[in-house]
Amino acid sequence: MSLELFRPPMVGLDIGSGAVKGVSLKKTRAGWSLVAAAEVPVAYTPGAAEHQSITDAAIADSVSDCFDAMRFRRARVATALSGHAVIVKRLSMPSMSRAELAEAIPWEAEQYIPFDLADVQLDYQVMTSPSDASKSTVDVLLVAAKKERIDDRSALVAQSGRQPVVLDVEAFALANAYKVNYPERTDPTTALVHVGRNATLVCLLEQGEPTFTRDIALGGQAHVDALLRDPLTKGLDELALKRILHGNMPPGADGEHVAKVLHEASASLVREVRKTIEFFQTSSPVERLSRIILSGGAWEAAGLVDLLTSEFSAPVDVFDPFRRIARPAKALGAESVGPSYAVAVGLAMRNEGDR
Repeated sequence: MSLELFRPPMVGLDIGSGAVKGVSLKKTRAGWSLVAAAEVPVAYTPGAAEHQSITDAAIADSVSDCFDAMRFRRARVATALSGHAVIVKRLSMPSMSRAELAEAIPWEAEQYIPFDLADVQLDYQVMTSPSDASKSTVDVLLVAAKKERIDDRSALVAQSGRQPVVLDVEAFALANAYKVNYPERTDPTTALVHVGRNATLVCLLEQGEPTFTRDIALGGQAHVDALLRDPLTKGLDELALKRILHGNMPPGADGEHVAKVLHEASASLVREVRKTIEFFQTSSPVERLSRIILSGGAWEAAGLVDLLTSEFSAPVDVFDPFRRIARPAKALGAESVGPSYAVAVGLAMRNEGDR
């Protein structure tokens, strides 16, 4: 008789600039089911809100607190990278065998990666069959991440006493969660827009597959900063400002004026999204978006849904990352999950060895 060794649960861990979110799922015959979810804010250094900064120690503390909230003393962790340390590029290459493709990738990568190849980890995914004799080209999604960033992220997870086993790209995790929750959709071109505290991730899907991604250095904090700069709201502390963002006006505040300030901040973000789409269109025959999917902790930014709808003349849906995931009453955090968990859900669906 033998005893099966306990295998720690897989936890999708989204480490953002404003909060750490964790999700654990269980695969059943009926589909995915939630085991636990938690969100822990990242503590910032004291001082004026516009000068607050994040520290590695604060992130590490939030990571540990997130696991504690989920009641996981042990866990296998899937987390992700984003930003300028990660490069995603879709390539069209001559049709060749898989062995020839593996040999050709590093040579192709040198043309698009602005780092020394010795300093990056390369990976790729074939979007069309490379052995299909009827096609003269093959589409390949190339991914490169700086080894330094990979080591830093892995060390951050290990510091909490948990085991990092999967390192993904945030855009791919977001796309994965979308495909699982909306399998019936076959839109030609979809834009996933994930609005965080300090950055917004835009991932473009063609027929459901990621084809382009970009990080915009604007997020929900831009709305707080706009209020901090405004003469009529400059004296309020950040707690009061965050309440304003959720529609709770302090006594004496000019609601119409505040709405205008927040609307202008959302307009700035939409202009950056427009630039991203236009850049994509320079190398793609896509004329217009079929649909926009909005998620992230700051998706409720004032006027954002209406501005995106008007700018792109496309329907804007709020992402429900638990649309096809059962949420039993016994699951920890089942009552509080929402669009901010989209990346964590996609990560929680990963397994060791996935590509």
